[in-house]
Amino acid sequence: MNAVVDTIDTQSASLKAVGLKAMAKSLNEIYEVVRIAQERGAQDMSLTEIRDLYEVVYGKRIDLNRVSARVSNLIAAERLVRTPDTRACSVSKRLVHPVFIPLKQARLCA
Repeated sequence: MNAVVDTIDTQSASLKAVGLKAMAKSLNEIYEVVRIAQERGAQDMSLTEIRDLYEVVYGKRIDLNRVSARVSNLIAAERLVRTPDTRACSVSKRLVHPVFIPLKQARLCA
């Protein structure tokens, strides 16, 4: 019976690893979309704007709920910041608190 438990534990760990890899990939893709937009001159992005640019960059549609979840993860990780001010989304025209990639302070060399 130990062999069965070990196999189940191994399968469970493997499935978790695949899930974590997929989430990490999704996080990096969302971050990259915001980075590309900022590189092109955008100051910040709404979730809908992220979703639409994601489709252009990666050639596939992503669910807005998934964008929201990954943006929340990136905010928690301090890789994205939500603006305190609102603006109209360029797609939905609704007032939103968009997100942006914060500028990193450059290290001062002595």
